[in-house]
Amino acid sequence: MDKTQASTLHPALLPLGTNVGPWRVVGWGGQGVYGAVYQAVRAVAEPGPPVALKLALLPRDPRFARERELLSRVEHPSIPRLLDSGEWHHPLGTVHPYIVMEWVDGTPLYEWVQAHHPAPAQEVRLLAQTARALEALHAQGAIHRDVKGGNVLVRRSDGRAMLMDFGSGIHAGAATLTPPGAWTGTPAYRSAESSLFSLRSMWDATARYDDKPTDDLYALGVTAYRLITGTYPELSDPFKDEAGIWQLGEMASPPPSALAPQIDPQLDALIVRMLRVRPEARGTAREIAKVLEQVVERLQRQHVPAPVAPPPASRVQAPTKWLQAMAAAAALLLSAWAGWAVRDGTLPKPSATRLEAGDSEKEDANTVGLGDAALKTSTVDTPDASIPERMAEDALPAPREGQAKPNARGQCPHKEQLALNGGCWVRLTLDRVACEQSGYVFTSQCYGPVLSNPRHRHPTSDPSNPP
Repeated sequence: MDKTQASTLHPALLPLGTNVGPWRVVGWGGQGVYGAVYQAVRAVAEPGPPVALKLALLPRDPRFARERELLSRVEHPSIPRLLDSGEWHHPLGTVHPYIVMEWVDGTPLYEWVQAHHPAPAQEVRLLAQTARALEALHAQGAIHRDVKGGNVLVRRSDGRAMLMDFGSGIHAGAATLTPPGAWTGTPAYRSAESSLFSLRSMWDATARYDDKPTDDLYALGVTAYRLITGTYPELSDPFKDEAGIWQLGEMASPPPSALAPQIDPQLDALIVRMLRVRPEARGTAREIAKVLEQVVERLQRQHVPAPVAPPPASRVQAPTKWLQAMAAAAALLLSAWAGWAVRDGTLPKPSATRLEAGDSEKEDANTVGLGDAALKTSTVDTPDASIPERMAEDALPAPREGQAKPNARGQCPHKEQLALNGGCWVRLTLDRVACEQSGYVFTSQCYGPVLSNPRHRHPTSDPSNPP
């Protein structure tokens, strides 16, 4: 390969026939933020069955060693098997790690249900298989951190649920690669305790959230709720207790049975349990899998017919997602303003943090997680404080407790913030679907509320020079 050809070769766009270690690229699988997936076969006379080859886009990306180690610890029929790993040497000298896994030919969970209209027992069996996969992960001290319908494939050959995409996963002893203030996962599946953490540590630029198995169980509960009802569950509004600490009540959405009366009562109660605000109330993956399997057995005995598939998840902006919107704004501010020196009050002009959340036309089937899995930081223009923003007063909800408010001159504490409807807001670069789950859409822009800083008094003069 000459120098010109080598300079155009990119790990995200390998030509068919490219050799990566002992493997030859024969097809395209997909691309995430940190890796590209190819269909590959052994580069020998008898290549054998295809495999999934995941190649790092960044040289020596440490995420791949972590994912390889996680997969090497777990063996379960609903988790792709790790087959090989190594390093691909680019002709220009960079070294890109890769891992090779079992190739899974399947369809994302929600899409599969919409197309096949399975019997209830078959739907619940898929949830049970996913719970068993999580049980195997948790038993090895590992956490998936991005459980959702788009990361569960229904295998075409036998209809088994396969838990996919372990790039966000973490295991005991692994280094934490998520930066302070960021988090890992997909907005609609984020646990209550993770969102509360962002609110409570809003002004601590060093705070890191410690994911636990119960975060996976909450995400599985969201997946089950969405699967049965066709909508996502909504968190209730946060509130401050007598000590001034943010708290959260149980979910604002009704139980699944209110939207899908045909649901098995035990399954209804289990989904509500998985979505409890208190993590310890959710139980373990093993306990959840056992209940799901009991439901499958009962439904099979009853020969319950297949219902009409639920409609696609509602994209109507719900009024009870205040916590997620505030948490999203908190994550952005912590990421963008980590350099704020509190002692002298200096605030360098930040770049906005871009949080990608996938193709809006495919819901979360191809949604990449945020934070460790999919936190993209890119420089975008910050709002010009000299240009007034004229917007309808009823476009955004009225400010809630704890939200920053503009001063008498209509100015917010920092020029990157916008004064709208009596509150201070910050623009979030989420796509429309992600924003409808974790922010507020207005004039095709996504906004999150800004929390007031309890450590600093509100500015009364120049908002660009905080006290």
